[in-house]
Amino acid sequence: MTTNYQNPTIAIIGGGFCGNMLAVHLLNNAKSPLHIVLINAGYPLSKGVAYSSYSHKHLLNVPAKSMSAFPDKPNHFMDWIKKHENYGVIDQTALPTMFLPRNIYGHYLKDIFDTAIRKKPDYVSISFVHDEAIDIEEFDGKSHVYFSVSPGVAADKVVLAIGNQAPDNPNLKDNSIYSSRNYFGNPWLHEAVNHLDPDREVFILGNGLTMVDIVLGLKEKKHRGKIYSLSPNGFQILPHRHFAPYVELIEELEPPYDLAKIISLFRSHVKKLRDLGHSAEAAVDSLRPVTQKVWQSWSRQEKERFMYHIRHMWGVARHRLPMEIHKLIQQLILDDKLEIIAGRIQSMVETERGIRVTFKRRRDQKIYEVAAARVINCTGPLSDINKLERPLIKNLISRKMIHADDMRLGIDALPDGTILNDDKTPSPYLSTIGSPLRGLLWESTAVPELREQSKTLSEKLLKELEDH
Repeated sequence: MTTNYQNPTIAIIGGGFCGNMLAVHLLNNAKSPLHIVLINAGYPLSKGVAYSSYSHKHLLNVPAKSMSAFPDKPNHFMDWIKKHENYGVIDQTALPTMFLPRNIYGHYLKDIFDTAIRKKPDYVSISFVHDEAIDIEEFDGKSHVYFSVSPGVAADKVVLAIGNQAPDNPNLKDNSIYSSRNYFGNPWLHEAVNHLDPDREVFILGNGLTMVDIVLGLKEKKHRGKIYSLSPNGFQILPHRHFAPYVELIEELEPPYDLAKIISLFRSHVKKLRDLGHSAEAAVDSLRPVTQKVWQSWSRQEKERFMYHIRHMWGVARHRLPMEIHKLIQQLILDDKLEIIAGRIQSMVETERGIRVTFKRRRDQKIYEVAAARVINCTGPLSDINKLERPLIKNLISRKMIHADDMRLGIDALPDGTILNDDKTPSPYLSTIGSPLRGLLWESTAVPELREQSKTLSEKLLKELEDH
Protein backbone atom coordinates (compact mmCIF):
# COMPACT_ATOMS: atom_id res chain seq x y z
CA MET A 1 0.00 0.00 0.00
CA THR A 2 1.32 3.42 -1.01
CA THR A 3 0.03 6.80 0.17
CA ASN A 4 -0.58 9.32 -2.61
CA TYR A 5 -0.87 12.95 -1.60
CA GLN A 6 -3.10 15.48 -3.30
CA ASN A 7 -0.44 18.15 -3.66
CA PRO A 8 2.98 17.92 -5.34
CA THR A 9 5.19 16.01 -2.93
CA ILE A 10 8.88 16.06 -2.01
CA ALA A 11 10.17 13.17 0.11
CA ILE A 12 13.38 13.76 2.05
CA ILE A 13 15.20 10.67 3.31
CA GLY A 14 17.29 11.77 6.28
CA GLY A 15 16.63 14.16 9.14
CA GLY A 16 20.11 15.48 9.90
CA PHE A 17 21.43 18.94 9.00
CA CYS A 18 20.81 18.59 5.24
CA GLY A 19 17.34 17.06 5.50
CA ASN A 20 16.36 19.51 8.22
CA MET A 21 17.53 22.64 6.40
CA LEU A 22 16.18 21.48 3.02
CA ALA A 23 12.76 21.06 4.65
CA VAL A 24 13.08 24.49 6.32
CA HIS A 25 13.80 26.23 3.00
CA LEU A 26 10.90 24.41 1.34
CA LEU A 27 8.54 25.37 4.18
CA ASN A 28 9.70 28.99 4.09
CA ASN A 29 9.77 29.55 0.33
CA ALA A 30 7.08 27.45 -1.38
CA LYS A 31 4.72 29.75 -3.29
CA SER A 32 2.17 27.10 -4.26
CA PRO A 33 0.65 23.94 -2.70
CA LEU A 34 3.31 21.48 -1.56
CA HIS A 35 3.53 18.46 0.69
CA ILE A 36 6.81 17.44 2.35
CA VAL A 37 7.46 13.95 3.70
CA LEU A 38 10.41 13.86 6.08
CA ILE A 39 11.74 10.33 6.59
CA ASN A 40 14.03 9.72 9.54
CA ALA A 41 15.27 6.73 11.51
CA GLY A 42 18.07 6.02 13.93
CA TYR A 43 18.89 9.50 15.20
CA PRO A 44 16.87 12.43 16.62
CA LEU A 45 15.03 14.44 13.98
CA SER A 46 16.77 17.72 13.01
CA LYS A 47 19.97 16.82 14.87
CA GLY A 48 21.21 13.69 13.09
CA VAL A 49 24.36 11.91 14.21
CA ALA A 50 26.50 15.05 14.27
CA TYR A 51 24.43 17.22 16.61
CA SER A 52 22.72 14.70 18.89
CA SER A 53 25.93 14.15 20.81
CA TYR A 54 25.63 12.52 24.23
CA SER A 55 28.46 14.67 25.62
CA HIS A 56 28.60 18.40 26.32
CA LYS A 57 32.36 18.11 25.74
CA HIS A 58 31.91 17.26 22.06
CA LEU A 59 32.53 20.64 20.47
CA LEU A 60 31.93 22.10 17.02
CA ASN A 61 35.10 22.27 14.92
CA VAL A 62 34.07 25.61 13.42
CA PRO A 63 33.78 28.83 15.50
CA ALA A 64 30.31 30.20 16.24
CA LYS A 65 30.68 33.11 13.82
CA SER A 66 30.77 30.66 10.89
CA MET A 67 27.99 28.29 11.99
CA SER A 68 24.84 30.06 10.81
CA ALA A 69 22.48 27.57 9.17
CA PHE A 70 21.51 30.23 6.60
CA PRO A 71 24.04 31.41 3.98
CA ASP A 72 22.42 34.84 3.73
CA LYS A 73 22.22 35.40 7.52
CA PRO A 74 25.80 35.13 8.79
CA ASN A 75 24.97 36.08 12.40
CA HIS A 76 21.89 33.87 12.76
CA PHE A 77 23.49 31.29 15.08
CA MET A 78 25.12 33.90 17.31
CA ASP A 79 21.88 35.91 17.49
CA TRP A 80 20.03 32.73 18.46
CA ILE A 81 22.54 32.04 21.24
CA LYS A 82 22.10 35.55 22.62
CA LYS A 83 18.30 35.21 22.72
CA HIS A 84 18.23 31.98 24.70
CA GLU A 85 18.53 32.42 28.46
CA ASN A 86 20.00 28.95 28.95
CA TYR A 87 23.15 30.09 27.17
CA GLY A 88 23.36 33.54 28.73
CA VAL A 89 26.44 32.52 30.70
CA ILE A 90 28.43 32.40 27.45
CA ASP A 91 30.85 35.31 27.14
CA GLN A 92 29.23 37.43 24.43
CA THR A 93 32.47 39.21 23.50
CA ALA A 94 34.25 35.89 22.96
CA LEU A 95 31.26 34.20 21.28
CA PRO A 96 32.32 34.69 17.63
CA THR A 97 35.52 32.68 18.10
CA MET A 98 34.14 30.09 20.52
CA PHE A 99 33.77 26.39 19.69
CA LEU A 100 30.43 25.55 21.29
CA PRO A 101 29.07 22.11 22.23
CA ARG A 102 27.56 20.23 19.31
CA ASN A 103 24.41 19.39 21.24
CA ILE A 104 23.70 23.14 21.61
CA TYR A 105 23.85 23.36 17.84
CA GLY A 106 21.37 20.48 17.69
CA HIS A 107 18.91 22.51 19.77
CA TYR A 108 19.46 25.42 17.38
CA LEU A 109 18.60 23.31 14.34
CA LYS A 110 15.49 21.89 16.01
CA ASP A 111 14.31 25.38 16.92
CA ILE A 112 14.77 26.52 13.30
CA PHE A 113 12.73 23.54 12.13
CA ASP A 114 9.96 24.01 14.69
CA THR A 115 9.73 27.72 13.82
CA ALA A 116 9.47 26.96 10.10
CA ILE A 117 6.59 24.54 10.73
CA ARG A 118 4.84 27.05 12.97
CA LYS A 119 5.07 29.84 10.39
CA LYS A 120 4.49 27.85 7.20
CA PRO A 121 1.66 28.94 4.88
CA ASP A 122 -1.58 26.93 4.96
CA TYR A 123 -1.00 25.55 1.46
CA VAL A 124 2.18 23.79 2.58
CA SER A 125 1.90 20.61 4.67
CA ILE A 126 4.39 18.21 6.17
CA SER A 127 4.22 14.63 7.44
CA PHE A 128 6.77 12.33 9.04
CA VAL A 129 7.79 8.71 8.64
CA HIS A 130 9.87 7.40 11.54
CA ASP A 131 11.06 4.31 9.75
CA GLU A 132 13.92 3.14 7.54
CA ALA A 133 13.44 3.63 3.80
CA ILE A 134 14.49 0.37 2.14
CA ASP A 135 13.58 0.73 -1.54
CA ILE A 136 12.32 3.09 -4.25
CA GLU A 137 10.44 2.24 -7.44
CA GLU A 138 9.56 4.63 -10.25
CA PHE A 139 6.25 4.20 -12.05
CA ASP A 140 3.11 6.17 -12.96
CA GLY A 141 5.16 9.37 -13.00
CA LYS A 142 6.09 9.08 -9.33
CA SER A 143 8.78 7.71 -7.03
CA HIS A 144 7.35 5.19 -4.59
CA VAL A 145 9.33 4.96 -1.37
CA TYR A 146 8.97 1.77 0.69
CA PHE A 147 9.79 1.16 4.34
CA SER A 148 10.66 -1.72 6.62
CA VAL A 149 7.31 -1.44 8.46
CA SER A 150 5.35 1.69 7.49
CA PRO A 151 3.13 2.06 4.39
CA GLY A 152 4.95 3.42 1.33
CA VAL A 153 4.62 6.98 0.05
CA ALA A 154 4.47 8.34 -3.51
CA ALA A 155 6.45 11.50 -4.27
CA ASP A 156 7.24 13.68 -7.25
CA LYS A 157 10.79 14.22 -5.99
CA VAL A 158 12.95 12.24 -3.59
CA VAL A 159 16.11 13.57 -1.93
CA LEU A 160 18.73 11.25 -0.43
CA ALA A 161 19.98 13.27 2.55
CA ILE A 162 21.55 10.17 4.05
CA GLY A 163 24.60 11.76 5.71
CA ASN A 164 27.72 9.89 6.74
CA GLN A 165 27.71 6.11 7.01
CA ALA A 166 29.35 4.00 9.71
CA PRO A 167 33.05 3.17 9.17
CA ASP A 168 34.21 0.25 7.07
CA ASN A 169 35.58 -2.69 9.04
CA PRO A 170 39.29 -3.51 8.61
CA ASN A 171 40.00 -6.31 6.18
CA LEU A 172 41.08 -9.22 8.35
CA LYS A 173 41.52 -12.91 7.62
CA ASP A 174 38.95 -13.70 10.31
CA ASN A 175 36.04 -11.25 10.25
CA SER A 176 34.01 -13.04 12.91
CA ILE A 177 35.13 -10.45 15.47
CA TYR A 178 32.72 -7.94 13.95
CA SER A 179 29.77 -9.75 15.49
CA SER A 180 31.34 -9.57 18.96
CA ARG A 181 29.52 -7.58 21.66
CA ASN A 182 32.93 -6.07 22.49
CA TYR A 183 33.45 -4.62 19.01
CA PHE A 184 31.71 -1.32 18.22
CA GLY A 185 31.55 -0.63 14.50
CA ASN A 186 29.51 2.57 14.92
CA PRO A 187 31.48 5.00 17.14
CA TRP A 188 28.71 7.62 17.22
CA LEU A 189 26.35 5.55 19.33
CA HIS A 190 26.35 6.24 23.06
CA GLU A 191 26.76 2.50 23.68
CA ALA A 192 30.35 2.74 22.45
CA VAL A 193 31.43 4.35 25.76
CA ASN A 194 28.75 2.94 28.05
CA HIS A 195 28.81 -0.03 30.49
CA LEU A 196 32.57 -0.42 30.56
CA ASP A 197 34.84 -1.48 33.40
CA PRO A 198 36.58 1.87 34.11
CA ASP A 199 39.94 0.21 34.74
CA ARG A 200 40.11 -1.88 31.57
CA GLU A 201 42.03 -0.96 28.45
CA VAL A 202 40.25 0.29 25.32
CA PHE A 203 41.57 0.03 21.76
CA ILE A 204 40.49 2.58 19.16
CA LEU A 205 40.98 2.12 15.43
CA GLY A 206 41.69 5.53 13.91
CA ASN A 207 43.42 8.71 15.11
CA GLY A 208 41.04 11.41 13.83
CA LEU A 209 38.36 13.67 15.26
CA THR A 210 36.03 10.76 16.06
CA MET A 211 38.77 9.16 18.14
CA VAL A 212 38.95 12.40 20.13
CA ASP A 213 35.19 12.28 20.69
CA ILE A 214 35.46 8.73 22.01
CA VAL A 215 38.31 9.65 24.37
CA LEU A 216 36.30 12.59 25.70
CA GLY A 217 33.25 10.35 26.11
CA LEU A 218 35.26 7.75 28.01
CA LYS A 219 36.76 10.37 30.31
CA GLU A 220 33.32 11.80 30.98
CA LYS A 221 32.33 8.29 32.10
CA LYS A 222 35.27 8.39 34.57
CA HIS A 223 37.26 5.82 32.61
CA ARG A 224 40.70 5.27 34.17
CA GLY A 225 42.19 2.50 32.06
CA LYS A 226 44.69 3.12 29.30
CA ILE A 227 43.39 3.97 25.83
CA TYR A 228 45.26 2.89 22.69
CA SER A 229 44.64 4.54 19.32
CA LEU A 230 46.08 3.14 16.09
CA SER A 231 46.21 4.37 12.50
CA PRO A 232 48.73 4.13 9.64
CA ASN A 233 49.96 7.70 10.22
CA GLY A 234 49.49 8.29 13.94
CA PHE A 235 47.94 11.33 15.60
CA GLN A 236 48.60 14.56 13.75
CA ILE A 237 45.54 16.67 14.56
CA LEU A 238 46.51 20.30 15.12
CA PRO A 239 44.72 22.94 17.20
CA HIS A 240 42.76 25.85 15.81
CA ARG A 241 44.57 29.17 16.17
CA HIS A 242 43.31 32.70 15.76
CA PHE A 243 44.64 34.43 12.66
CA ALA A 244 43.78 37.26 10.31
CA PRO A 245 42.23 36.38 6.91
CA TYR A 246 44.92 35.58 4.35
CA VAL A 247 44.26 36.67 0.76
CA GLU A 248 47.66 36.58 -0.94
CA LEU A 249 47.41 32.93 -2.02
CA ILE A 250 43.98 33.23 -3.57
CA GLU A 251 45.03 36.40 -5.41
CA GLU A 252 47.82 34.45 -7.13
CA LEU A 253 45.71 31.39 -7.90
CA GLU A 254 44.42 31.45 -11.46
CA PRO A 255 42.98 28.82 -13.80
CA PRO A 256 43.86 26.35 -15.14
CA TYR A 257 44.15 24.78 -11.69
CA ASP A 258 46.96 22.32 -12.38
CA LEU A 259 47.57 20.13 -9.34
CA ALA A 260 51.36 20.50 -9.39
CA LYS A 261 51.06 24.28 -9.74
CA ILE A 262 48.66 24.52 -6.79
CA ILE A 263 50.92 22.38 -4.58
CA SER A 264 53.94 24.54 -5.42
CA LEU A 265 52.00 27.76 -4.80
CA PHE A 266 50.56 26.45 -1.55
CA ARG A 267 53.96 25.39 -0.21
CA SER A 268 55.51 28.77 -1.01
CA HIS A 269 52.75 30.59 0.90
CA VAL A 270 52.96 28.21 3.85
CA LYS A 271 56.69 28.94 4.05
CA LYS A 272 55.98 32.66 3.83
CA LEU A 273 53.49 32.47 6.70
CA ARG A 274 55.81 30.40 8.87
CA ASP A 275 58.72 32.76 8.22
CA LEU A 276 56.46 35.51 9.57
CA GLY A 277 55.64 33.40 12.60
CA HIS A 278 52.04 32.83 11.52
CA SER A 279 49.95 29.66 11.33
CA ALA A 280 49.79 27.79 8.02
CA GLU A 281 46.10 27.24 8.79
CA ALA A 282 45.42 30.65 7.25
CA ALA A 283 46.65 29.43 3.85
CA VAL A 284 44.41 26.35 4.04
CA ASP A 285 41.35 28.37 4.98
CA SER A 286 42.00 30.87 2.20
CA LEU A 287 41.47 28.08 -0.36
CA ARG A 288 38.04 27.18 1.06
CA PRO A 289 35.97 29.40 -1.31
CA VAL A 290 37.52 27.85 -4.45
CA THR A 291 38.06 24.25 -3.30
CA GLN A 292 35.00 22.87 -5.08
CA LYS A 293 35.80 24.77 -8.29
CA VAL A 294 39.38 23.47 -8.28
CA TRP A 295 38.28 19.88 -7.56
CA GLN A 296 35.75 19.90 -10.40
CA SER A 297 38.37 21.22 -12.84
CA TRP A 298 40.76 18.33 -12.21
CA SER A 299 40.95 15.22 -14.32
CA ARG A 300 40.35 11.86 -12.73
CA GLN A 301 44.12 11.25 -12.76
CA GLU A 302 44.77 14.48 -10.84
CA LYS A 303 42.10 13.60 -8.29
CA GLU A 304 43.65 10.16 -7.84
CA ARG A 305 47.09 11.70 -7.38
CA PHE A 306 45.65 14.06 -4.77
CA MET A 307 43.95 11.18 -2.95
CA TYR A 308 47.11 9.06 -2.91
CA HIS A 309 49.73 11.69 -2.11
CA ILE A 310 48.00 14.62 -0.40
CA ARG A 311 44.68 13.51 1.08
CA HIS A 312 46.11 12.81 4.52
CA MET A 313 48.03 16.10 4.68
CA TRP A 314 44.91 17.97 3.54
CA GLY A 315 42.90 16.31 6.29
CA VAL A 316 45.49 17.28 8.90
CA ALA A 317 45.42 20.88 7.69
CA ARG A 318 41.61 21.11 7.42
CA HIS A 319 40.32 19.18 10.40
CA ARG A 320 41.57 20.74 13.60
CA LEU A 321 40.62 20.76 17.27
CA PRO A 322 39.61 23.57 19.59
CA MET A 323 42.71 24.54 21.58
CA GLU A 324 41.35 23.40 24.96
CA ILE A 325 40.52 19.93 23.59
CA HIS A 326 43.93 19.66 21.94
CA LYS A 327 45.61 20.47 25.26
CA LEU A 328 43.51 17.85 27.05
CA ILE A 329 44.51 15.16 24.54
CA GLN A 330 48.17 16.12 24.82
CA GLN A 331 47.98 15.90 28.62
CA LEU A 332 46.46 12.43 28.43
CA ILE A 333 49.37 11.38 26.23
CA LEU A 334 51.90 12.86 28.70
CA ASP A 335 50.16 11.07 31.57
CA ASP A 336 50.37 7.76 29.67
CA LYS A 337 46.57 7.47 29.72
CA LEU A 338 46.44 7.64 25.92
CA GLU A 339 48.95 6.02 23.59
CA ILE A 340 48.95 7.00 19.94
CA ILE A 341 50.34 4.34 17.63
CA ALA A 342 51.34 4.57 13.98
CA GLY A 343 50.91 1.08 12.59
CA ARG A 344 48.57 -1.48 11.08
CA ILE A 345 46.15 -3.95 12.57
CA GLN A 346 47.09 -7.61 12.11
CA SER A 347 44.30 -9.49 13.89
CA MET A 348 41.56 -9.23 16.50
CA VAL A 349 40.56 -12.32 18.46
CA GLU A 350 37.75 -12.59 21.00
CA THR A 351 38.74 -13.74 24.47
CA GLU A 352 36.86 -14.36 27.71
CA ARG A 353 37.56 -10.81 28.85
CA GLY A 354 37.34 -8.86 25.61
CA ILE A 355 39.42 -8.70 22.43
CA ARG A 356 43.11 -9.44 21.90
CA VAL A 357 44.41 -6.93 19.34
CA THR A 358 47.60 -7.65 17.40
CA PHE A 359 49.25 -4.86 15.42
CA LYS A 360 52.54 -4.01 13.70
CA ARG A 361 54.11 -0.74 14.83
CA ARG A 362 55.48 1.33 11.97
CA ARG A 363 58.41 2.68 13.99
CA ASP A 364 60.17 -0.65 14.54
CA GLN A 365 58.10 -3.06 12.40
CA LYS A 366 57.58 -5.26 15.47
CA ILE A 367 54.36 -7.08 16.42
CA TYR A 368 52.58 -6.07 19.63
CA GLU A 369 49.48 -7.23 21.48
CA VAL A 370 46.93 -5.43 23.66
CA ALA A 371 44.25 -7.16 25.74
CA ALA A 372 41.35 -4.72 25.38
CA ALA A 373 37.93 -4.74 26.98
CA ARG A 374 36.53 -3.41 23.72
CA VAL A 375 37.52 -2.13 20.29
CA ILE A 376 35.87 0.96 18.82
CA ASN A 377 36.11 1.69 15.08
CA CYS A 378 36.84 5.38 14.46
CA THR A 379 38.40 5.05 11.00
CA GLY A 380 36.00 7.48 9.35
CA PRO A 381 32.77 7.16 7.37
CA LEU A 382 32.55 4.53 4.63
CA SER A 383 32.08 6.41 1.35
CA ASP A 384 32.10 3.63 -1.28
CA ILE A 385 28.38 2.93 -1.73
CA ASN A 386 29.16 -0.46 -3.30
CA LYS A 387 30.30 -1.65 0.15
CA LEU A 388 27.29 -0.36 2.07
CA GLU A 389 24.97 -2.92 3.62
CA ARG A 390 22.14 -0.38 3.84
CA PRO A 391 19.07 -1.95 2.10
CA LEU A 392 18.02 1.28 0.36
CA ILE A 393 21.42 1.81 -1.25
CA LYS A 394 21.80 -1.84 -2.24
CA ASN A 395 18.34 -1.87 -3.84
CA LEU A 396 18.89 1.40 -5.73
CA ILE A 397 22.19 0.07 -7.07
CA SER A 398 20.56 -3.18 -8.17
CA ARG A 399 17.80 -1.20 -9.92
CA LYS A 400 20.53 0.86 -11.67
CA MET A 401 19.02 4.04 -10.25
CA ILE A 402 22.29 5.09 -8.59
CA HIS A 403 25.96 4.18 -8.90
CA ALA A 404 29.23 5.28 -7.31
CA ASP A 405 31.09 8.29 -8.67
CA ASP A 406 34.44 7.74 -10.38
CA MET A 407 36.38 8.28 -7.13
CA ARG A 408 34.05 6.00 -5.11
CA LEU A 409 33.52 8.79 -2.61
CA GLY A 410 29.75 8.89 -2.93
CA ILE A 411 26.91 8.86 -5.45
CA ASP A 412 27.41 9.91 -9.07
CA ALA A 413 25.45 13.09 -9.63
CA LEU A 414 25.56 16.55 -11.10
CA PRO A 415 27.01 19.33 -8.91
CA ASP A 416 23.44 20.57 -8.24
CA GLY A 417 22.58 17.24 -6.62
CA THR A 418 20.69 15.63 -9.51
CA ILE A 419 21.48 11.91 -9.37
CA LEU A 420 22.72 10.26 -12.55
CA ASN A 421 21.21 6.91 -13.49
CA ASP A 422 23.44 3.99 -14.38
CA ASP A 423 23.47 5.14 -18.02
CA LYS A 424 24.64 8.63 -16.89
CA THR A 425 21.28 10.28 -17.69
CA PRO A 426 19.89 12.70 -15.07
CA SER A 427 17.16 11.21 -12.92
CA PRO A 428 13.85 13.11 -13.13
CA TYR A 429 13.03 12.06 -9.57
CA LEU A 430 16.14 11.59 -7.44
CA SER A 431 18.55 14.12 -5.95
CA THR A 432 21.12 13.95 -3.19
CA ILE A 433 22.83 16.39 -0.88
CA GLY A 434 25.77 16.54 1.51
CA SER A 435 28.38 13.80 1.91
CA PRO A 436 27.18 11.68 -1.08
CA LEU A 437 28.37 14.59 -3.30
CA ARG A 438 31.93 14.46 -2.02
CA GLY A 439 33.22 12.80 -5.18
CA LEU A 440 31.81 15.68 -7.23
CA LEU A 441 32.62 18.56 -4.88
CA TRP A 442 35.25 17.21 -2.44
CA GLU A 443 34.27 19.71 0.29
CA SER A 444 30.71 18.59 1.02
CA THR A 445 30.51 17.72 4.71
CA ALA A 446 30.75 20.96 6.72
CA VAL A 447 28.07 23.54 7.49
CA PRO A 448 29.52 26.33 5.27
CA GLU A 449 29.02 24.08 2.21
CA LEU A 450 25.88 22.24 3.33
CA ARG A 451 23.87 25.39 4.07
CA GLU A 452 24.47 26.57 0.49
CA GLN A 453 23.47 23.18 -0.91
CA SER A 454 20.26 23.11 1.15
CA LYS A 455 19.20 26.51 -0.12
CA THR A 456 20.06 25.97 -3.79
CA LEU A 457 18.56 22.46 -3.92
CA SER A 458 15.29 23.74 -2.43
CA GLU A 459 15.15 26.43 -5.12
CA LYS A 460 15.86 23.86 -7.83
CA LEU A 461 13.16 21.46 -6.62
CA LEU A 462 10.51 24.15 -6.23
CA LYS A 463 11.24 25.47 -9.74
CA GLU A 464 11.06 21.96 -11.26
CA LEU A 465 7.69 21.31 -9.61
CA GLU A 466 6.42 24.69 -10.76
CA ASP A 467 7.56 24.09 -14.36
CA HIS A 468 6.03 20.61 -14.31
